[in-house]
Amino acid sequence: MRAASQTEALVLIPGLGGNAELFSHAMARLSRARPVTLALPVGGERIEEIAGAMLPHLPQRVALVGHGLGSVVALEILRRAPKRVARLALISPMPFPDTPAEAAERDARMIALRAGRIADWVEAEFARAVPGDAIARGARLARIAGMVEALGPEIVLRQARALQRRGDYQGAFRRCTQPIHLISGADDPLCPPRRQDVLSGLAPDARLTRIEGAGHFPMLDAPDAVTDALEAFVDAPFVLR
Repeated sequence: MRAASQTEALVLIPGLGGNAELFSHAMARLSRARPVTLALPVGGERIEEIAGAMLPHLPQRVALVGHGLGSVVALEILRRAPKRVARLALISPMPFPDTPAEAAERDARMIALRAGRIADWVEAEFARAVPGDAIARGARLARIAGMVEALGPEIVLRQARALQRRGDYQGAFRRCTQPIHLISGADDPLCPPRRQDVLSGLAPDARLTRIEGAGHFPMLDAPDAVTDALEAFVDAPFVLR
């Protein structure tokens, strides 16, 4: 066995509208002991296009950390190049496709994004997924809006379309023989606890860390808990197969 940090490059893939700020707390600690790369999911309007654009630029052997949209991109990379993926940490995973009703609701929310009304879109897209009192929620939603502003509405619109069009990745869980660490908020309506439990039972080598008081953005709600879980993920011994 070897330590993961000695054999794999750590690659972080943010979710919808996210950038390096989303992982800033984790990167500050994780980068002390290992190289950490951020890969923005910006290469198309479908998950397959984003993963296809990202894959040639990744190190040969990777440990993937994906949040939300980034978790789906990580699963698509696993599907395409399983021998290059040593392990996965999926934060607030979203492997289930949108229902027709969810896709229609997402379309309606995109109207604000097309018009450049970033704060309105963030409120509509994520308000119910960010727990806490009005002040705490407002501060976190403002951080998310700042990241969306930095990426640009057009890029985030393409990401939203990719998420809307994603397929069903439950099969990727079932076929995965690599270790998977699921990190989810107990108050995440986009991947609620019942779905978290289903996912953790699909893969043969999966573990679940559920963070109380956290929603869809546990890195913002409980940064220490997420970073602790990621450190355990990257420092776990890797069993050569």
